[in-house]
Amino acid sequence: MTPQAQLKAVDALMNSKGWNVVLEIMHEEILASAMAIAETPNMELEEINFRRGSIWAAKRMLELPVRLRQKLEAEVTLLHVDDSNRRNDA
Repeated sequence: MTPQAQLKAVDALMNSKGWNVVLEIMHEEILASAMAIAETPNMELEEINFRRGSIWAAKRMLELPVRLRQKLEAEVTLLHVDDSNRRNDA
């Protein structure tokens, strides 16, 4: 799959109803995990750290399409620059 096709696929994902469902559910899960930490004063440190880690991982997953899109945009731009340089060298 070319970077251009990958970029279109990521855009389709970000604009899909399914991704909006995932975002909504994940935000609820992140909030629930944070509230569990806040509302449980005697929570073990290991449990707190586990929940913090799960919140961090969930946030990173939600950011993944944006970060992937930026990476693919850079690849597409580099491909266009390479193509332009090859045409100019010929």
